[in-house]
Amino acid sequence: MEAAGYDHLSVEAGTREIWESADVYRFVPGEHGAVFTVDTPPAYVSADHLHAGHAMSYSQADFIVRYHRMRGERVFYPMGFDDNGLPTERFVEQAHGVRSVDMPRAEFVALCLAETRRLGAVYEELWRRLGLSVDWSLRYSTIDKRCQRIAQTSFIKLRELGYLRRAEDPVLWCPLDRTALAQADIEDAERHGYLFPVTFTGPDGRPLEIATTRPELLPACVALYHHPSDGRYRGLTTARVPLFGYEVPVLTDDTVDPEYGTGLMMVCTFGDGEDVRRWRRDRLPLRMVVTEDGRLGSLAGSYAGLTLGEARKAIVAELGVTGKQITHTVGVHERCQTPAEFQIRPQWFIAVRENADRFRARAAELEWIPEFMRRRLEDWIDGLKWDWNVSRQRRYGVPFPVWFCTRCGEAVVARLEDLPVDPLTDKPPADACASCGSGSFEPDPDVMDTWATSSLTPQIIRGWGTATLSLRVQAFEIIRTWLFYTIVQSELNFGQLPWHSAMISGWGLNEQGRKLSKRTLSNQAGGSARYSPSEVIERFGADALRLWAAKARSGTDLRYNEKDVRAGRKFAVKLWNVGRFLSLNLGEGGPAGAPADVPGRPLVDRWVLSHLADTVAEATRSFDVYDYSGAYQASSRMFWSVYCDRYLEMVKDRVSDASAQWTLWETYRVLLGLFAPFAPFVTEEMYQRFYRRHEQAVSLHVTPWPSADAAWESDRSAVDQLAVILDATRALRSQHKLGNSTRLRLLTLEASSAAADALLAQIAEPLRVAARADAVSFGAADHPSGVDGVTVSIAVLPGEQSQAPAPRIRQPRACAWSAACGYRDRSAPAVRQQRGRFPLRGRPALVNRGPATTKGKTTT
Repeated sequence: MEAAGYDHLSVEAGTREIWESADVYRFVPGEHGAVFTVDTPPAYVSADHLHAGHAMSYSQADFIVRYHRMRGERVFYPMGFDDNGLPTERFVEQAHGVRSVDMPRAEFVALCLAETRRLGAVYEELWRRLGLSVDWSLRYSTIDKRCQRIAQTSFIKLRELGYLRRAEDPVLWCPLDRTALAQADIEDAERHGYLFPVTFTGPDGRPLEIATTRPELLPACVALYHHPSDGRYRGLTTARVPLFGYEVPVLTDDTVDPEYGTGLMMVCTFGDGEDVRRWRRDRLPLRMVVTEDGRLGSLAGSYAGLTLGEARKAIVAELGVTGKQITHTVGVHERCQTPAEFQIRPQWFIAVRENADRFRARAAELEWIPEFMRRRLEDWIDGLKWDWNVSRQRRYGVPFPVWFCTRCGEAVVARLEDLPVDPLTDKPPADACASCGSGSFEPDPDVMDTWATSSLTPQIIRGWGTATLSLRVQAFEIIRTWLFYTIVQSELNFGQLPWHSAMISGWGLNEQGRKLSKRTLSNQAGGSARYSPSEVIERFGADALRLWAAKARSGTDLRYNEKDVRAGRKFAVKLWNVGRFLSLNLGEGGPAGAPADVPGRPLVDRWVLSHLADTVAEATRSFDVYDYSGAYQASSRMFWSVYCDRYLEMVKDRVSDASAQWTLWETYRVLLGLFAPFAPFVTEEMYQRFYRRHEQAVSLHVTPWPSADAAWESDRSAVDQLAVILDATRALRSQHKLGNSTRLRLLTLEASSAAADALLAQIAEPLRVAARADAVSFGAADHPSGVDGVTVSIAVLPGEQSQAPAPRIRQPRACAWSAACGYRDRSAPAVRQQRGRFPLRGRPALVNRGPATTKGKTTT
C-alpha cells in the first residue's frame, strides 16, 4: 500500500464502483436459500435536505441487513419514496410559490411529479453515498402505477369485505390545507389562550354563565349541559344564546363536573370530540358555522366572513368581557401546526375501532426491538376515537377508483383488471347505474390519504397476498401511523401479521438534545449544513457517520456530536494504517507457505486468536437479537484494546516469524468481517487489497460472516496478566511524561509469590517487546501479608529522563520509577480494572490497583 494518508473520498468512490459494476446487492429470484425481507420506510420526498437523524436510522437498519446477507440469507432490500399526498403538495407549493387551488389540476400534478423525480434522485444518491446495501432495481414510488394498483386493489377488497364505508360524518379538518384529517394526523400542542366568561339567559331572565376558550363558536351553540345532580339548574330547560338570540336546550350529562367553573358546559357543532359525541347521542341540531377555509359562515350573521381569530376578537369586544390567560392543549395538524376544526362531508372510512382487539392481538404476536415499544402501539389502539378517514381533499395522490350516480348517489367501483384508474379521466365500468338505471356519473374528486398507500409496502414490494416478511424498520414516532396502518391493512385483507419483527429507531438529536427534523432545521439559519449527511460524509467519510450511528441501541435517541464522528474517522484511519503495517511486513499477497499450526504457535499468538474467538461469538449473539450496538462494542474492544494496543505491540519485533505473520493475516481478515456491516467502505477496500485474490468473492459483503476455528480456544490467562502489567508500565510513562517511543533501559518485575514469579517467566519476553525495553529483570517485591503481587519498575537511559524526576533523586545518571500491581487468583474477590479498555473476565489477572505511591530508585 502507498504511504499516503487515508483518502476517504477516493476509497468510497472506488468501493461504490465495485458494488455497482458487480451489482453486489441485487436480489436474484428463483435461487435457493432463506430470504430475509426488509420493509424499510419510503422517505417523504418533501425537502431539499435530509439530516443526520435520517442517516442514523437508515444506517442502523443497514447494519442488520448486511449481517443477514453475510449469514448466507438472500436479502430482499428495496427502497421507495413516499412522494404523493399532502407533504409533497406543501413542499411544491412552498418551493414554487404557488397554491394548488389556483392552478389547473393537471398542471399542478405535473409540477409535483417533476419535483418528486428530482428529489428522488437526490435522495438515492445520498443513500448510495451512505453505503446502504439496497437493491436499487427494486426502487418504487408511491405515486407510480404499481403502487396505485395495489392501493386501489386494497380499497376494493376492503369494501367487499365490509371494512370500508362511505358516510357523511363529522371529520377533523385543517383550514389551512383545506382537507380532512385522520386522528393520527393530529398532535397535541400547548398554546396560550384566554378563558372568557359568557352569559346566557334563562327563560325567566336568569343569567347563566359559562366559561369558554372559543367565544367565536357561539353561533354554533346547540345546547348547554350540567350534571343531573346539580340542584342549581334543576328544572331549567332552555337558554338564550347571547348576541345571536336563539334558544338552545339545557340537558344533563353524568360526565359534566359540577365543581368546574359554574357547572354549565356549552356544546357547539363542533368544538371538540366531546361535542361530536353528545351531538350524535342526543340527536342535537346541526349548526355548522366554520367554513372549510377557517372563517365563519352565514349563521354567524354580521360576523360572517371573518377568520376565527378576527371573529373571536369582535365577539369578545361586543360582549364586553375580559378573558383570563391560560395555557391549554390544542389539537393541531402535525404538518402545519394549524388547530384542527370539524367539517361534515362524505368520506371513506376504514373500520378500525370495532376491530381494535384484533390489532392489539397482532401487536402482541409481533417481535419488538426493543420490547418496550410495543406499549406505544397498544396505547394508541386503546385511545382510538375515530375510524380511519382515508379521504383527502387534495390533488396529488392516488385517486379512489369510484364514480357516483348523479341521480341516486350509488357508487360504481372499477374492476380489478382495469386498475389503476383515474375516475377524472377514465370512464366507469358500466353504462348505467345498477340501482336506478341512470347513465350519468360523476367521479370521486378526492384522493387517498398518503398512509393508505404506504401502509401497503409489504404488498408493494413483494406482491398482493405475500407471506409475512422478515423485518420492518422504522422510527418510533410513526408507530401510530405507518406501523399501525400496515397492521390494519394486513389483518383486514389477509388475517396475518405483515412481518415477524419490527425494529424501532430513536431520534437523532442536536448537541442540546433537541430533535433533528426537516421542519426545525429549515427554520434554523445556517443550522442545516452542520447536520447534513452529505456535508458530514464530505468531511469525515460515510464510515465515520455510520459508526456514530452504531453508538445508539435500537429505540434510543442519539445526540449528534462532531467529536463522535471524528472518532469514527479515527477508526477508519487506524484500520487503514494496520493494513499498511501488514503490507510493509507481509506484502499484499499475504504470508508465504502453509499456515502455522495453531496449537504450536507462541503464547501471544494463541492469546489474540482466543480473544478473537470470543469476540466473534459475542458479536454473533448480539446481531442475532438485533443488538447491532452490542456487536459493534464487542468488535471495537477487540480491535482497539486487544489487537492494536496490545497484540501489535507484542509482535512488532517478531513480525518476520511465520506464526506471527499468519496470526496477523487471519485476525485482520476476521476483523474486516466483523466491521463490514458498520464500516463497509474501508473494510471493502482492505478486502480488495489483501484477500480477494485468495477468496475469489467479488466483495467482502457477500462473503460468509466470520466464524472462529475451534483450535483458537486456549488458556490466555498469562497474557491477560501481561496486558495489565503493560498498562501499569504505560501509566508510569504517562505519569512521568515519557513518550511511548522512548526506549526503556530496564523493566523490573518484582514478584511477591511463587505463582506470580512463574507467571512472569512466561511473559517476560513479549512484555519486553511490547514495553519497548532493552532488558527485563526480576526481583522480590514487598507486599502486605496474603497479597500476591508484582511491582513494575521502569528505568530510562541518561538524556531521556522525564522533566519531572522521581522524588528523592537529585542528579541521577539514570532514572527509575515503579508502581504496584496486585495479583488475583480464581478464588479471590474480583477487583475492577481501573485503567485501559481491556476487559478481564473470569481469569486470574494482574489488576492495576491504581495510583500507587511512586518511589525512586538508582539503577546501576
